[in-house]
Order: sequence, then C-alpha cells, then structure tokens
Amino acid sequence: MPDRFLILTDTHFLAPGHRADGKTWWNRVLESRCSEISEALVEAVNRLKPDFIIHCGDFTGHGDLVNYEFGVEVMDRLGCPWYAVPGNHDTWFAGVRAALAARYQLPGEDCFYARDLAGLRFIFLDVGYWTSQEGVTTPYLSKELYDQGEISGMGPTLRELAWLEQELAVADRPVVIVSHAPLGYQPGYPMPTLPHGMPAPRPQTSIAALMNDILHREAIRGLMRRCPQVKAAFAGHWHICEAFLEDGITFCQTGALREYPFEFRLVEVSDGELRVTTVGLDGDFQRESYVEAWGNRWVAGADGDRSFTVRLR
Repeated sequence: MPDRFLILTDTHFLAPGHRADGKTWWNRVLESRCSEISEALVEAVNRLKPDFIIHCGDFTGHGDLVNYEFGVEVMDRLGCPWYAVPGNHDTWFAGVRAALAARYQLPGEDCFYARDLAGLRFIFLDVGYWTSQEGVTTPYLSKELYDQGEISGMGPTLRELAWLEQELAVADRPVVIVSHAPLGYQPGYPMPTLPHGMPAPRPQTSIAALMNDILHREAIRGLMRRCPQVKAAFAGHWHICEAFLEDGITFCQTGALREYPFEFRLVEVSDGELRVTTVGLDGDFQRESYVEAWGNRWVAGADGDRSFTVRLR
C-alpha cells in the first residue's frame, strides 16, 4: 500500500452558537452548516483512511479558542495524525497560534516546523504574522491599526526566513512546503464575478489584487529555487483549486471546505511520485451555493488542477 495523506484547508471551524448566515465569498459560505460539513468530512476521511493529514490554515472561523477547540474535536476524530499551519483567521486574536504551537511542542508561539513523513520532508511555514506600516511585526493582528489602514500585510518573520534557509540547505530528500497563503500563483484568473458577486473588471483578473500578496514571498521563492529538493508547495487562503508547474515546483492551492465545491485533496506517494486527486464531501452542500447565479464554477479548477502528478526524482 502506498503512503496516503490528505490536504485540507480553510475549514473555518465554527462551534455551535458561533456561526452566521448570509456570508459570501466566491459563492455562498455555509457557516450555519459547519457541524454538518464537519460530519461529512469525518465520514469521508474515515472511509479513505489516510496515514496523516495536512491542514493549510484558516483552521478557525473567528479565531478564538472556542472555535479552535471545536475544530480540534473534529480533526481528532479523523483517525490519524494531523499537522496544521496558522492562517489569517487564526491570528486575529490571541490564543489559537499559541494552542497550535503547544500542540506541536514548538517554542513560544512560533508555528513553523518540519516533519519527516512518507519519505518526504514537510516544511510548515507560519505566514500569519502581521507587519505595520512602521515595520513592526506582531503575532496577532492589531484591529486598531487595521481599521486605520496601518497594516502593510502578513507574512513570515525574518527569523523564520533564516530557519527556512537552514532547513533547505541540508535537505536530503524531496521537500514539500506547506503555507496558508500561496507562494506561487498565475497572473490572472477567468473570474466572471469578484467575491460577493461583484462584476469582474476584466476577463483575466489577478486575485493578488483582491487578497494582497504575502510579505517576503519573493525571498521565500528565491530560497526554494536554490534547493532542487523542493518539489511541491501546498496552500489555501484564496479558496480556489489550481495546480501548475513553475521553477520545477508544483504549486497547488486547494479550495475552502466551507464553500463550493466543498472538497479536499487525496495524495498517494508511490514510485517516486505524488499522485494528487480531488475528493468532494457527500451531501447537498453544493445546491446552496451561488454557482449558477454568479458563474464562479471556475474556482473548482480545470481537469489538470483537480488531478495531477508531482515527480519526486
């Protein structure tokens, strides 16, 4: 049997009593059905029986410990180890970052770390630090500065970049990098409408203009290019399904589990390859999306985004 693992992202776990209806992004966000989506996830994962699970961040919906603990209860029912990185939703308030760091026995509240799994070196990046216009970097978002437009963006710390450089310098096996925000993306996407159903200004629109790039992304990419062992980079954040090859590295984004198309990735490691397929949840969740009205079916990706192979040799 080949090693098998799953890629989940943007679960936005919300405990009962901490949810809201009527929210939208590319399509309708089913926050009110978080418990049902979680049950469908448990059923799907227990059927697939992976060896481990990778979570690409935005673990929680509102970034507090109540919702984090609800998510942990769900993830711990999946029957295998799971490894997560923080997303922007997880670092709005104090608590979730520290809880994740404690779970993986990491020092302080830093959530960057590495693990050897399935013959691969997984490097988990923490790109959820916030930097002000004054250049001050903090582990949690200052709402006051954010409301004043004084936050320049999120990304890793300089200390984390130094750690990443050391990790890649000694890599002796294929490397998979995991982050919340994507480290690679295409210049434009054929979106008919923007988030919340607003008309797109042009046929090919850059999501980076909507979501903002992560700080220090080019520095990270430079380190990746210098390490031939880096074979793949998995991310979430943009709530789309895509995969493409650049600089010899396969960049893969996975859609959010909280909205259309309600999917995750199955990865099989065999014969020097990663074989990636896309798996959907059972249930009627898709019928409640706004796909037909808004035309945002494109977020589910084309055939090559949904099923592809990463060569490790």
